[in-house]
Amino acid sequence: MKILTLVCLSFLCVMPAHAGEGLPPRLAWTRQLHAPVDASPVIADGRLFVAAEDGNLHVFDVATGRLSWLYHCEGGIGATPAVADGRVVVFSRDGLVQALDVQDGRLLWRFATGGERRFGVVGGYGQDPALGAVPDPWDFWLSAPLIAGGRVVFGSSDGHVYALDAATGRIQWRYDAGISIHSAPAFADGRIFVGTWDTQLLALDAASGNLAWSFQGGTDPKTGILQGIVSAPRVRGDTVYAGARDGFLYAFDAATGAMRWRYDARGSWVVTTAAADEDTLYAATSDTAKFVALDRATGRERFAVNMRVWTYASPVLAGRVVFAAAMDGRLQALDARTGRRLWTWQSPEGRADADDIVDTEGHLRSGLLFAPRAQVQAGVERVKALGAFVATPAFDGRRLAAVTAVGQVVVFRWPGKG
Repeated sequence: MKILTLVCLSFLCVMPAHAGEGLPPRLAWTRQLHAPVDASPVIADGRLFVAAEDGNLHVFDVATGRLSWLYHCEGGIGATPAVADGRVVVFSRDGLVQALDVQDGRLLWRFATGGERRFGVVGGYGQDPALGAVPDPWDFWLSAPLIAGGRVVFGSSDGHVYALDAATGRIQWRYDAGISIHSAPAFADGRIFVGTWDTQLLALDAASGNLAWSFQGGTDPKTGILQGIVSAPRVRGDTVYAGARDGFLYAFDAATGAMRWRYDARGSWVVTTAAADEDTLYAATSDTAKFVALDRATGRERFAVNMRVWTYASPVLAGRVVFAAAMDGRLQALDARTGRRLWTWQSPEGRADADDIVDTEGHLRSGLLFAPRAQVQAGVERVKALGAFVATPAFDGRRLAAVTAVGQVVVFRWPGKG
């Protein structure tokens, strides 16, 4: 077993610094779901909603960790739940979108898409074309539903963006994009912004579903590797930001779609949803393992932190702190102005690294995980077994909740908070 460069004497490694409102947090409670988790947790109305790939939606009292209620879907829940207006909407891999009463989990309505599946292309990841379309092993999520303006909006593997009446589940409109959509939609100024697997960014009228504008990023029809927008766009002011697997993070005029700038990630995927404050945009990359802060107006890099491993969980802002969670099971708080690490928690599986897939410098052993003729999906699953973070943490101003890919829920709270 290698010597760890960071030793955690307890769950939390705290360093003298600001966090939250200037004090370090403590671990409030933890639960093990005994199921894989890809969808991000949600904190709303004093509850923590955690969806798992065994089909269970767990709803906890966020203060105590006590289970309030549980709902079971027949398919694994691959999308972050949406909670608003007394409803929680879940989207499972069997193609069902279901609305539940937020108080007790009672089913209100359900809607079936044309079918959900992983994105894939023939010959992807060097596989024999005779095998047909190879599912992309890094296609972790379904499109997270969005509740806005009395509608539930989401994308589907059947190639459509759907808008349903939030009260009844009846379809109001659908837009045919012609390709899988696993990006979560964003809403601003009467428009829906959503990405597609062929690297289009769509701006749709929220009332009618009519296309206002679209942008076409880079595509990779031969392997499907360097294409796709799978994160949610981020709208701040009059600008919409979107990271893509073509190796760029883009900024567009939200009204017209005119590109304002693009950040070159040097061929590395940008699959995180950007976080933004008044003047800075925060995002992370996969292969180059960078956590970056960019000038919102120009895209110029203000600082970059070496995360050492891929980052799929999106950054979360909390005043002067930005939280970052990576695929080695590390959850970190960074100074939002400088990138300085303030504190770190790491999953027990990540600390143990029982299969020794992380080297002494903290990098994944790619030659071991993705050897020639090895199944790529198996390598990805070995990384997730580190207690990796695929799901984005949730922060409500008082508590930080995070869930690892192996189903460990951890909730931190700050001294002086309820």
